[in-house]
Amino acid sequence: MLKTLLKVRLKALADSMFNRRRGKKGGGTGMKILMGFLLLYVFVVFGFLFGMMFYSMYEPFGLLGMGWLYYSMAGLLGTGLCFIESVFFTQSVLFEAKDNELLLSMPVKPSAILGSRMAVLLLLNYAYSLLLMLPCGVARCIVAPVTVLGVARFILCMLLLPLLPTTLSCIIGWLVALAVSRMRNKTMFTTVLSLVFLGAYFAVCFNMQGYIEKLVENGAAIGAAIEKAMPPFYAMGLALSTGSLWQLIRFALWCLVPFGAVYALLSRSLINIATMRRGTKKVKYQAGTLRASSPMAAVVKKELRHLGSSSPYILNGCIGAILCVAVAVLCVVNGRGLLQRLADIYAGGVDINSFLMPFACLVECLTLSMTIISAPSLSLEGKNISLLQSMPVKAGDVLLGKALMHIIVCAPAAVVSSILFMAVLPMTAGQRVLMVITPLALVIFMALLGVVVNLRWPRFDYVNETVVIKQSASVTITMFSGMGIVLLPMLLYVLVLGKVMSVTLMLSLYTGVLAIASAVLYDYLTHRAERAFANLNQS
Repeated sequence: MLKTLLKVRLKALADSMFNRRRGKKGGGTGMKILMGFLLLYVFVVFGFLFGMMFYSMYEPFGLLGMGWLYYSMAGLLGTGLCFIESVFFTQSVLFEAKDNELLLSMPVKPSAILGSRMAVLLLLNYAYSLLLMLPCGVARCIVAPVTVLGVARFILCMLLLPLLPTTLSCIIGWLVALAVSRMRNKTMFTTVLSLVFLGAYFAVCFNMQGYIEKLVENGAAIGAAIEKAMPPFYAMGLALSTGSLWQLIRFALWCLVPFGAVYALLSRSLINIATMRRGTKKVKYQAGTLRASSPMAAVVKKELRHLGSSSPYILNGCIGAILCVAVAVLCVVNGRGLLQRLADIYAGGVDINSFLMPFACLVECLTLSMTIISAPSLSLEGKNISLLQSMPVKAGDVLLGKALMHIIVCAPAAVVSSILFMAVLPMTAGQRVLMVITPLALVIFMALLGVVVNLRWPRFDYVNETVVIKQSASVTITMFSGMGIVLLPMLLYVLVLGKVMSVTLMLSLYTGVLAIASAVLYDYLTHRAERAFANLNQS
């Protein structure tokens, strides 16, 4: 039974990524090529960034005689990345899946249900871990000679490492599920807790360069702290730097034993946790006057209520808007030094003093492009999509209502971020106008693009809506399309257009192109998308 459930989980994961639907072939060669290209893009970009970081770390630690700290820091960062990306996904997949009651009512052991789900989580953590550990290994091969036995030890540790964050995510997810089951406003609790984790994560990212310098300056003290407080990573570092078999065994035990213990404990508690609903809010009827509203306004209100009631939707859909304001606030506190640190980490240390406004606009637009509120909005209708289709409401009103919900959430964040940047950075009058309208033009374009892409690649047969929000084809395509729409014009200007036009003119043309593209998408949704909307189904 475990084998069967595992096949079902893996197939569902693949179907979600490649947009294959039950009863249909879908996920053709073109989709596979596109998704493969996007995954390759992610690994290349982030692999290069992590590789540069590790390349600068190895030699200083080697000179201090603490080569093991290089591997320990890699393991610690990899565990943190996996934990941040999977902890609340773990909660929703293990304990709040839609098919919990169905599976628990069947003659299926809870251990088999849990095992199939933990296997999928472990697979995702392998992907996150490889994103960081592979650059670590490549950087090590570049700066110093390696042996076959050393490579074998590194691969073994790389295979064992994801067990640690998976175990930690399961424990925290379990505790969160227990706490949420006793709360009425569980969305607020989960959202706030998630933002705390994300805030810590982004704080580390923004200050990475300074942390590396402190590691070099205080390597001995930090190494001693890791040895006492984080023995798994200390054992991993020694196993890879000295080749100690005993330390390798210690690291393996630290990974395997807690993982097995948590699996056994959760298997015993799965039924109680999955069926606990004591915190459900009771709704009392209140008499009142029924107020009529336009179809589009009704759609917007419904979408906003859904967004406000789903912490995974808030966190994954709105993370770009949240990050956009957070970066601007930090810029007000720290001045232009924050933008320069970002340039040091992600732009090869280029001096931005002559391009403060364009770089700030680039950062704002890049964060806003990560907002994917409208991209899964149609898919999240699930089984209710046929009800929405049967209502006497124009398809254009439904589709534009979902796009308008995206704009209502993101536009204030864009305006606030622009105002904060204008308050601390020198800009001309024309640049101030562009600082406001360019991000707004991108917000409108991304809102319309998300609906169009989701209309083309919907996904209705899902077990948990978190899968649609985090892993569906429409979300992936929309996010990377948005990032490409921001980054490619920048590269084009740096490589070619910078010699023939000013950056202000470039931003004006870019804003105009976004406005034209938005008009095209708007026309499609209002006049030519009715047939595509009517053909949406759950098959």
